[in-house]
Amino acid sequence: MNQITKSLITLLAGAGIFMSAQAAAEYRPDYCPRSHDHRSHNTNYYDYYEQDDYYRAGDYRGRRSDNRYDRGYDDYYRPRSKVVHRQTYRTQYRARIVLVEEIYWTRSGRKQLVCSVLAKGREAYYVPQRRMRRIANRDCSRNARIQFL
Repeated sequence: MNQITKSLITLLAGAGIFMSAQAAAEYRPDYCPRSHDHRSHNTNYYDYYEQDDYYRAGDYRGRRSDNRYDRGYDDYYRPRSKVVHRQTYRTQYRARIVLVEEIYWTRSGRKQLVCSVLAKGREAYYVPQRRMRRIANRDCSRNARIQFL
């Protein structure tokens, strides 16, 4: 009697699994008459229905793998600096003095204000360092680190 009960339970469990597999195989997502990419509500919608104008090959919304080794340079790119203030001064030579204030982001995410003063042009080497220092002291921000290039 005990063995008959076990075999009957096994037979019923097998029949239940078979019926659920049949139901899953016959599953078909509901048809959607709206005009949009139907993968937003069912990822395999286009396996059952005709492709429309919103169909795109590949993953829905361009999802990428989470593997950090598959990421390209553009995924990590962020600007390293932002120009805050730029000014040009004329000189008596064939040169000009350029003052550029930038905010640099360090690796730790901290912001650093840097004021660069440089002489540009053919006769840049004639521009006195003293004049560049005066311009830097007068026009750079108070907390900026000053560098002469």
